[in-house]
Amino acid sequence: MARYQVVIKRIVSPDGKIIAEAKSVAIASGDNQSHINQSVSVHVSSGNNSCSSFSTSSSTSYTK
Repeated sequence: MARYQVVIKRIVSPDGKIIAEAKSVAIASGDNQSHINQSVSVHVSSGNNSCSSFSTSSSTSYTK
């Protein structure tokens, strides 16, 4: 049976706009294997300017 955990963090401006969001997903299966996926998305707006960035990473580990 797999276990997983999702964590989402957001930075929200006073007017309710999401400025930045980070999401992390960790999955561990029952067969001595764990797999971690992480993604980070950032969006910043200021006046007429905006910038976006997205990054992902993945890793798998095995235990004996």
